[in-house]
Amino acid sequence: MTKALSLLLGTLALSTQLFAFDATKAAELHHFYSHMDQKACADSTLFMKADDLMTLIREGKPYLLLDVRSQGEASVLGLTDTHSALMPIERLFTPEALKTLPTDRPIIAICHSGTRGTMAAIGLKQLGFANVHVLKGGMIALAEANTPKNAPLK
Repeated sequence: MTKALSLLLGTLALSTQLFAFDATKAAELHHFYSHMDQKACADSTLFMKADDLMTLIREGKPYLLLDVRSQGEASVLGLTDTHSALMPIERLFTPEALKTLPTDRPIIAICHSGTRGTMAAIGLKQLGFANVHVLKGGMIALAEANTPKNAPLK
């Protein structure tokens, strides 16, 4: 009987841990997301269109194109712009990586299609980086926007 009671109490203790969450983090996330209704999301400046990035490039304005794809993906199709940096998302939030990010110009996160770029941009915003965007549609959109009309002038 004592074994069964001990097992039951142990199981209950473990199960409550499974359903526990960090209340402080939940409050921070609530504060961050509470204003994001449908209109706020539609009006968000978090997303940048590929044509707008091409304009930045063409006009020579300062920016950092932050490639958060894997090393393998970048080896197949990489960004060679001097204003770009490869920082896979799994290493982005290390102190060493964060120290290298600029605060004096826009950071535009890019990945294959936009999912990892969105996660990176939201994380950077939560850390206090103010001028962060994600390239809507990622590398796919950038490739489609790189037309003779939009190509950088060299």
